Amino acid sequence: MVVFDINLAMMHSHIFLYNVKAWGRKVIAGCQARWDYNTTDAEEIFNAAGKYPALNIFDFQHFRHPDIDYMADTALQWHRAGGIVGFIWHWSVPVDPGCGPQQGYSFYLPSAAGPQKRGTTFSPRKALQQGTPENRQLLLDLSTVTRLLLHYQRQGIPIIWRPLHEAAGNSNRGGTAWFWWGSDGAEVFRQLYLYMQDYLMSHGVHNLIYVWTSELDDDDWYPGDAHVDIVARDQYRIGTSHDSYKEQYDVLKSKYPNKMLALAECDCMPDAGRMLADGAIWLYAAPWTVPFVFGSNNTPEFWKNFLHSNIILTRDETTVK
Repeated sequence: MVVFDINLAMMHSHIFLYNVKAWGRKVIAGCQARWDYNTTDAEEIFNAAGKYPALNIFDFQHFRHPDIDYMADTALQWHRAGGIVGFIWHWSVPVDPGCGPQQGYSFYLPSAAGPQKRGTTFSPRKALQQGTPENRQLLLDLSTVTRLLLHYQRQGIPIIWRPLHEAAGNSNRGGTAWFWWGSDGAEVFRQLYLYMQDYLMSHGVHNLIYVWTSELDDDDWYPGDAHVDIVARDQYRIGTSHDSYKEQYDVLKSKYPNKMLALAECDCMPDAGRMLADGAIWLYAAPWTVPFVFGSNNTPEFWKNFLHSNIILTRDETTVK
């Protein structure tokens, strides 16, 4: 397996090689931040199970919030403790792009926002057109996130990077996308993904391992092998059975045979023994944060058994510093 960004291979090859070494043999235990820049879930899992997950996945969603300091050493402390750092980006944009921030921000489309949230009409097609309000917002946000990623890069932190996730939504099943970055279809999404990637790299960001999230039936949304390091699945059954999610694993394995596969989000965590028995050994597995981290039968007892399994890698066992 060859990493997408050759400069990452030179700067942070240890994290990529660690993933390759684990792939097919071990599952990296992961968890999410609670919507922004914290290790709250990780601390609660440690209190319940006596071990930390190896991977903590932060979220850039609230980078505009004045009380959340993404320049703080939270990621650095996790990294220095032996942990793997990940980032997702629930990319919130103005609800009405023509009015700026006055009406608030959202990443949901109006059709997916629900009664308690506001959706945005932000168009990725327009965001790729120079001079539009959407393009100005796109560049402003990319500039801010680039500054943060470069800060982590200077600190020596490699990042498992999963932006623009779940892009297709229900588009290929007779429905619509959920988030604005999927609202103009597969071709525009691929253009947006490559635009983001080119922007980050051209501005010197080379500490990222790129993760693309599949909806299983969205091959036309795939940016291509040359632009993706890991293919991920977000799986919600709203149930309490600790499945291995073998069916989804096998579909992804057949479609993307040269890629490592991850269970990037789920409600009910997979059982370690079942993953081993079914041959569905995900690179990493991480439940979504509340209400799922201790819901959906992810009890403290489950976490204790899971994190002490021989095939599960925890923070005390990782060697990526």
